[in-house]
Amino acid sequence: MTPRAEASAAAARRAAKSRAALIAAYREGLGLAAIVAICDGAGTSIVAIGEGGANATPAPQAAIAARWWCRNAKDAERVAAAATSRLRRRESRDEAARSSSTTSALAVDDLSAVIESTAKRLRVVLYSDEDICTDAEMIIVRVEEEIERLQRTGEMKSVNQSYRAYRLEATARREKAAPYADWFNKYKANLVRELAAVLRYT
Repeated sequence: MTPRAEASAAAARRAAKSRAALIAAYREGLGLAAIVAICDGAGTSIVAIGEGGANATPAPQAAIAARWWCRNAKDAERVAAAATSRLRRRESRDEAARSSSTTSALAVDDLSAVIESTAKRLRVVLYSDEDICTDAEMIIVRVEEEIERLQRTGEMKSVNQSYRAYRLEATARREKAAPYADWFNKYKANLVRELAAVLRYT
């Protein structure tokens, strides 16, 4: 790979990481809870990750067979518990407990169907990763458009002053200050999180 191609690939990775952080901030602002189906060496389990931990990963990404989101941590726990009971009954009937760290496409579909049908029975609305990403993009675009407007009108001075104040405070504490790009990415994430928090109660 040429130096130019390597630089381009590195830039793409940074952009993807930044976007993922903004989407995570959106989920955190909404206070979403996750329902995750995990397939690993210990078998298959369905767990709920409550509010405040919506960005956590309970297992290596490769072990996550299915993931859904809902607006209430208690609802996530209810769905996970009921879906687990259904899964165990099915495994008992089939005498085929899942023990592989990998799972077939059919098994993934089956797990998703168990979670979806359980949520429907409990009248809990679920959102897929794609649903959340689509909704998050609308908020992210709004934030980026506002930042562009501030840049055009010269109103970014207060933001830049905040960064300078942060650097001075870090120096006073004898800590290494984050580069402006990293600091600004966190600033954007906070804006996304705040907007999502407003939507949470509407």
